[in-house]
Amino acid sequence: MQTAEIQAKLLDRLTRIAPDIDPRRIVADQDFRDQFDFDSMDALHFAVAVSEAFGIPIPDSDTGQLTSLQKAVDFVQARLASKA
Repeated sequence: MQTAEIQAKLLDRLTRIAPDIDPRRIVADQDFRDQFDFDSMDALHFAVAVSEAFGIPIPDSDTGQLTSLQKAVDFVQARLASKA
């Protein structure tokens, strides 16, 4: 799966969880908490949504790797590569 496809899917899930987020204004390498009101429940819901969207397990210990768009893209790419 291409990086752009992963990013688009992640943005879709992110805006479903927090519909007030404008995906065009997200800075990819900046933590979500620093960009908008993204609390721990939002982070948990995002991790679950990412797991379901890509069919990859995300243990609680790995949710810290989903704190920015770039980190989430990198995490998903690595997990998908290890599944192949």
